[in-house]
Amino acid sequence: MKILCICPIGIGNYLLFYPACRLISSLRPEIELHLLALRFPIYDIGKDDHLWKRIHVIDPTKISKAETVFSLLNEIRSERYDASLSFFPSNKWQYNLLPYLCGIKERFAFRYPLKRLSSLSFLSNRKIPIDFSLHDLHQNVHLSALFLEKDLSNQKLVFPDLFSNAEEKEAEEMLKESLPVRIAVHPGSSAEHGMDIKRWSPERFAALADRICRKLGAEALIFGGPDEKELKTRVASGMVEAHRIIEPVNLRLTAALLKKCSICLCNDSGLMHMAACMGVPVAAAFGPTDEKRNGPVGNCNLILRKPTPGFPLWNARNVGVRSVPRGIDPEASLKALTVDDAWASVESWLNTQFF
Repeated sequence: MKILCICPIGIGNYLLFYPACRLISSLRPEIELHLLALRFPIYDIGKDDHLWKRIHVIDPTKISKAETVFSLLNEIRSERYDASLSFFPSNKWQYNLLPYLCGIKERFAFRYPLKRLSSLSFLSNRKIPIDFSLHDLHQNVHLSALFLEKDLSNQKLVFPDLFSNAEEKEAEEMLKESLPVRIAVHPGSSAEHGMDIKRWSPERFAALADRICRKLGAEALIFGGPDEKELKTRVASGMVEAHRIIEPVNLRLTAALLKKCSICLCNDSGLMHMAACMGVPVAAAFGPTDEKRNGPVGNCNLILRKPTPGFPLWNARNVGVRSVPRGIDPEASLKALTVDDAWASVESWLNTQFF
């Protein structure tokens, strides 16, 4: 039996869907799992993972020719999959249309409360309702449970290995002159679809990082991708304590560097999920998005949020809709979160961590 596991866009989404796929493999090892990755960095993370028999990859934002789409459809159709699973969140028409066009008979998906017609959700024939109380990680486990026809609530969840021994040694070499205690600082996030509104002020990150470094005797490693150079520079310019800008490297080496840090200070981002999945304690600033839905996994993390009427804007009830209510500034909650507010939470949280 072969199934196609459709991963929503984003590294964070991949990390939160992986354990659900791993459960299928561990409980039904005879099933071949194939991955559809919608970003090339997801392919880079998953290409050496034995969980995947094959990986199809396409970036919808970089398609310039219709032939690219037809080629992918033919590639998938030729595999003659027995089933497809469109994991959470996937409330867009593409997730429902693709398995149908590829002739996949059993098409598993979620029953979302919004956009039922425009998302072509009727094309998926095995649906499960969303549980509005659940984190994305556990929504995905529910979909695997539907496929397996088995209760998975007591199963151990396993995240992917994000780096190799060689990449760990490379990270050690890069950090050989750093202070022994390090904190990761990531002032960025995905900017797709206007999601840069998830970002707390770089200057506030700098001030908070300084306070943390003074308390821990630590050095700050400032992370970010090629398009986040200005953000990293602004954090560095605002810091007094020891700090260092980490130039962009591949995701696997980024993960190895993150693992060398005592904590990660960040926004709601893929890097946040990378740190949390590796057990690095995370302090994350949240504004328009809902930490109950997609916050960092684990029990040692801290959410930095300023209670603001109407926030969070986006939760499990309105998946697939990114509109902002009239009269609401989507950045209001993060703007209201001061450094003193954040430090009041972070200082006591740091006292509970064991470095």
